[in-house]
Amino acid sequence: MGASNMVSVKGWKIGILTGAIDFMKGMGTILILKGVMPHWNYQILFMAATFATIGHMYPVFLKFKGGKGTATLAGGLIGLDYQVALICMTILLVFLALTDHAAPGVIAVSTVMIFLYRLFGYRWGVSLLLVPIAILMIGRNFENLHKISSGSETGLKAHIRKKRMEREKSQDNQAGL
Repeated sequence: MGASNMVSVKGWKIGILTGAIDFMKGMGTILILKGVMPHWNYQILFMAATFATIGHMYPVFLKFKGGKGTATLAGGLIGLDYQVALICMTILLVFLALTDHAAPGVIAVSTVMIFLYRLFGYRWGVSLLLVPIAILMIGRNFENLHKISSGSETGLKAHIRKKRMEREKSQDNQAGL
C-alpha cells in the first residue's frame, strides 16, 4: 500500500505519514550505503535506489502487491542528488496541480529523470541504471492514465473532500444530530 492508496482509504494524514515512511525507505537506503561503504560509487547507489523502489512495489510480505514506488524513488533520488530530485519533485507537483492526479507527473518524471542526471554531469552508464525503474514506474502508472481518461479515477482533491465529509458526518452522528 502506497501513500496515494492510504489517502483514499484512511485520509490525508495517514497518507502523508505513509508517504514519509516510503520516502525514508529510498533515502535511508542511500544514506546507509554512504555511511557504511567508505568507497561507494554512483553505480552502487543508483542500483540501491532502484532495488529499494522495486522492493516497495513488489514486497514479499504483501504477496508482491505494493505501492507504485513514487515516494520511495523520490527518497532515493534525494539521496543521489538533491538538485535533480528537486527538479523531479517540482515536475511532479506541477502535474499534480494541473491534473489533480499523480500518475501523469510520475510518468513525466520517469521519462526525464535519466536525462536530468546526464545534464547534471553523471555518465550515461550511471544514468542508464535508472532505465529499469523508469520502465516499471511508467508501467505501474499507465493504467491510471486510462482510468483518468475514462473518468473512473478519482482525483486527489475528491479523496480529501470525501474523507472530510465522512468525518463531519460521523461527528454529527456522535453529537446526535
